[in-house]
Amino acid sequence: MFLFGGARRQDRPRRVRLESGDVVVWGGPARLTFHGVAPLAEGEHPLTGRHRINLTFRKAG
Repeated sequence: MFLFGGARRQDRPRRVRLESGDVVVWGGPARLTFHGVAPLAEGEHPLTGRHRINLTFRKAG
């Protein structure tokens, strides 16, 4: 579950369900919003076990 909040940490985040292989992309003013991933649900993925893989890409110029 991806948590996409507001400009302040106190803002209630919107919960967006992510499935294996999903990608979240945002930029512009939204890049400053608070965001995160909720704790993993019980169960295991056959390849990764009880882990998630997080990749972050940024363009540095």
